[in-house]
Amino acid sequence: MKRRHLLQLGAGFSAFTLLRALSEQASTAMGARKLFVLLELRGGNDGTNTLIPHADDLYLQARPRLAVRDGPLLSSSLMLHPALAPLMPAWRRQRLAFALGVGWSRPNRSHFFAMDQWSTGRLDGEGPGWVADAFSTRGAGGAHLLALGPTGSMALEGGEVPCLQMSPAQLDRQKLTNLDPDRAGTNLTLRRMLELEQAGAREFRRLLQALGPVPKGLKLPGGSLGQQVGLALRLIASGLAPPALAMSQGGFDTHQNQPRRHGAVLGRVAEALASFDEGLQRIPRRPQVTVLVTSEFGRRLRENGSQGTDHGSASLALLMGDHVPHPFLGNYPSLSRLDERGDLIPSMAPPTLYRKALEL
Repeated sequence: MKRRHLLQLGAGFSAFTLLRALSEQASTAMGARKLFVLLELRGGNDGTNTLIPHADDLYLQARPRLAVRDGPLLSSSLMLHPALAPLMPAWRRQRLAFALGVGWSRPNRSHFFAMDQWSTGRLDGEGPGWVADAFSTRGAGGAHLLALGPTGSMALEGGEVPCLQMSPAQLDRQKLTNLDPDRAGTNLTLRRMLELEQAGAREFRRLLQALGPVPKGLKLPGGSLGQQVGLALRLIASGLAPPALAMSQGGFDTHQNQPRRHGAVLGRVAEALASFDEGLQRIPRRPQVTVLVTSEFGRRLRENGSQGTDHGSASLALLMGDHVPHPFLGNYPSLSRLDERGDLIPSMAPPTLYRKALEL
């Protein structure tokens, strides 16, 4: 039982017009329903070295050792990190976009609290996850929300719609034993918990039995994220994909040796997203898909003394899928106007990003 399953509704981020974008689950025709996919980059992705203001002298001055000087050009002023080159086909097809200047003003620099803020869409970090809250208002047609990462996703937890973790490592281990609610006796709280867990286990088995194959001829990258992408594509191919999925990739806390570490983890993300997008094109009668890629905060503009960057503020988000606001959403943070802590100043708060993503 995840802790956010026990939260009361009404305390979290209001979904308001987000839910107009969420479709019914009954139809399987492309365009008649929608699937939202959240990919969380854990550790605090350095947005400045992801989408690089290569022509700005202030960038080179702030990062004499960390500046990325070569990569695919997206505009006269912005360049993509070379490790993200596998995403260029999606960019050219206008299936990739970047939300710029995303973040909280004066964010908490603790990973744990920042993740609470991003997961709930609230500055106080309290309440249900923002995705869970949205589907609590509208409903999910009897489906569960699914977290495919090894540690789940708080953004999907705490609402009326159950959240089920279905990571690739669990596929052979889910059992229905010892979940009989009658074992709770007169303990109503325990009975309800067992009922929820039993329903989740049954849904897990139903989805497992219905999984489709990975699209023929598609080469999936290795590693945990590649496995999550493969499972997501199999769920979509089954025709029973839930309305929301979450995936995750760690490794973005680059305080030291950032050039090597950041390039490596960005490369894993790029290969996984490129494979996912290619796989989607091979699945007939699938839902419309929107992928949102976020991280709990950005990094400081100035490099530190360990060839890395420390926790900062404004960063960016990636949007990929069938209808995205290509090429850019919002404005790139100014490198000449920083806050009193030396952080980039955000211009788009996470709730605004969430609303726009679910309206696609």
